[in-house]
Amino acid sequence: MTGRWSLDRHPSPVGCVRQRSAALSALRRALEDDGFLEADVPVAGPASGQDAHLVPPRLDMPGFDAPLFLQTSPELALKRLVCAGLSHVYSLGPVFRGGREELSTHHQPVFTMLEWYRPGSDLDELVADVCRWATRMADALGVAPPSVTRSVSVHEAARLWAGVSLDPLLDGDGPGFAVEAQRAGIEGCGVADDLVTLFSRVVVERIEPALRRQSGFTFLQGYPACMSALAELDAADPRVCQRVEAYLDGIEIANGYVELSDPAEHHRRWSAEREACPDMPPIDEAFLHDLARDGLPPCVGMALGVDRLIAGLLGAETIAEIMPLSLRWST
Repeated sequence: MTGRWSLDRHPSPVGCVRQRSAALSALRRALEDDGFLEADVPVAGPASGQDAHLVPPRLDMPGFDAPLFLQTSPELALKRLVCAGLSHVYSLGPVFRGGREELSTHHQPVFTMLEWYRPGSDLDELVADVCRWATRMADALGVAPPSVTRSVSVHEAARLWAGVSLDPLLDGDGPGFAVEAQRAGIEGCGVADDLVTLFSRVVVERIEPALRRQSGFTFLQGYPACMSALAELDAADPRVCQRVEAYLDGIEIANGYVELSDPAEHHRRWSAEREACPDMPPIDEAFLHDLARDGLPPCVGMALGVDRLIAGLLGAETIAEIMPLSLRWST
């Protein structure tokens, strides 16, 4: 079955552009007031990030026999700048995702991301950043900022909202955790599933639906080590990693880490991802070189979906409602 793309215009494009302009201007002013520098980084490169679950669109450039990849995040570019000595740096602009799942009420293949890095800071400061900047944006939009902010460990969220203990999963006992999840009525958890799949099903089937019944900001922390991505493990309990995710009215808007700084561990995780997904773009050797030569200082970083944040502040049901032009696929 064939289909086609269309670019749908907002029914009130002038008002939409004015709203977004006000929100983005307020966000940039807030970042500048907090001492951040904006970095213009390329939206395409010869490599892309380490997440096998994201599909960076391939860009074949006429006259060149090697592809570029549209970036799913400015992460690697910004970290290279932090390695070079920049502190408190951010990028605000378009990022790209392939895959049919990236077109839904809260997904677009092209969307606006804010990503920032804070050397010498911790996850609590990322939480404070999100709340403070969201308030500045809400003021610019003429709406009330989120009135509730709560932080919950993932372990506690699983106990409260899924009726399961994460201990077997944290200890690497997938089959044992699957049995416990089945007893709690969580569908689709099989004893042959890997840890990431099991945890993701608990989140999708129980934790996120519970979060959608909450208002305001919820920050989930203490993710299992199997979900570490590029986060450092917790020295006090290496079964969990130093990662935080931000939800607004139950919709995930941001993901942050205490950033992994060991180039050998970066390479190990990257190689494991490529072994599981051979179609991934190549490893970014330039990034690993900078990481080994210059080093990444103790640092936290976060990526935030700006469209989702604006939609949440305005009470919109979809991100297309707050975009002047949005992509649509029809068959």
